[in-house]
Amino acid sequence: MSTVPWDLGHLRSGLVTTAVLAAVGVPLAWLARDATAAAWVAVGLAIVAVFFCVGALAVAAAGRIGEELTLPAALGTYLVKVVLLGVLMVSVRDRPWLDPQALGLSVLVGTLAWTAVHIRRVWRTRIYYVDPPAR
Repeated sequence: MSTVPWDLGHLRSGLVTTAVLAAVGVPLAWLARDATAAAWVAVGLAIVAVFFCVGALAVAAAGRIGEELTLPAALGTYLVKVVLLGVLMVSVRDRPWLDPQALGLSVLVGTLAWTAVHIRRVWRTRIYYVDPPAR
């Protein structure tokens, strides 16, 4: 068991960023296109937020058990998320109520935003070169 606490503070930043994107993107999609596009923007942003949160929580849980489990946990959750997203996309394809452009653009923008949040967190996080003191 790892005694080093896993910091998931970046999830809060990612969720706030997602909320800001939704507050801007949903009304913008509604004005530029229609209510269907607005709904799919919200769905796309929610998918991104859930996927990033699930991945981070799985890696942190694995890291608490043993640091050697973090890579398999990350790759395993990534594989599960890709399969689930693929199943979702295939199951709703060619439906008249689907707006693939709005969904795709919101997933792209949300993913870039969450990636930026992660990059900022890694850039600003203090990295210990020895084990940190026990708290």
